[in-house]
Amino acid sequence: MKKHLILLSTALALAACNSSETTFEKEVAEAADRIVEYTPAPGQFVNEPASGFQQVATPAAAVAYAEERIARGLYVSLGSWGGYLVARFDRPVVAGACEYDLWVRGNSFDGSSEPGVVWVMEDTNRNGEPDDRWYELRGSEYDHSVRDYEITYLRPENPSDDIPWSDNRGNTGVVARNSHHTQESYFPAWIATDRLILRGTLLPENITQKADGTYVMNAFAWGYADNASTIDRSQGANRMRIADAVREDGTPARLERVDFIKVQTGINAARPDIGEISTEVCGIGCYRKVTEQ
Repeated sequence: MKKHLILLSTALALAACNSSETTFEKEVAEAADRIVEYTPAPGQFVNEPASGFQQVATPAAAVAYAEERIARGLYVSLGSWGGYLVARFDRPVVAGACEYDLWVRGNSFDGSSEPGVVWVMEDTNRNGEPDDRWYELRGSEYDHSVRDYEITYLRPENPSDDIPWSDNRGNTGVVARNSHHTQESYFPAWIATDRLILRGTLLPENITQKADGTYVMNAFAWGYADNASTIDRSQGANRMRIADAVREDGTPARLERVDFIKVQTGINAARPDIGEISTEVCGIGCYRKVTEQ
């Protein structure tokens, strides 16, 4: 992914030692180096030509699709609950160097939030792959969420049928087709097996219905991607802190740096007029301090 820097704050003049020159410290937003995995759950935007899909039939093609879309600031849908995208930074993001450490740009607006859970990983074995331990970033709904949640999506025999799912809590349902998205199948074309099993954290449902019958997808207070938060959202991006990373038991992970970030659809819910809740990602990156003359 092509990297870019965005000036976020007024430069601070610093006296250079033994020199008449002046240096300036800037806080910048830097895009992630590249997308390394794109595995959406089934959904109404998956495989859809109108959403940019053209012959995406392999995991490598899926990554290229996501990388190209995000580089242009276009949305990449993560599909129903559990679908995810993983990005890598070209060098570690140091915790606490800026007010916020990470950012994810979505397409949320007031009344339309599709919150995604954000995870981080340090490349502790230094092999450049996201194969170490993921840590969830605690958000405002952490204490009201279900951890160790798992869903199995089944590829239907007829590609144009609804997609059945079952979870590890005894619930079942379908990812239902609708008349607005008519591609042949909502099941990711590049998934080789007929079962797609996804695991993660289930956030509470955020949909309410107004008196006129329309639906509102309410924002959570803070800590999630694609979420119209009044606390952490700035210039279309939700901002996160590495300090909010927690272990499986909820205790602080106390990470000093991270190398990977994952965004995952956090809500398992749908309505006829809006389809499934599906987190969208339009950009992903970190904040850094840089010094310039």
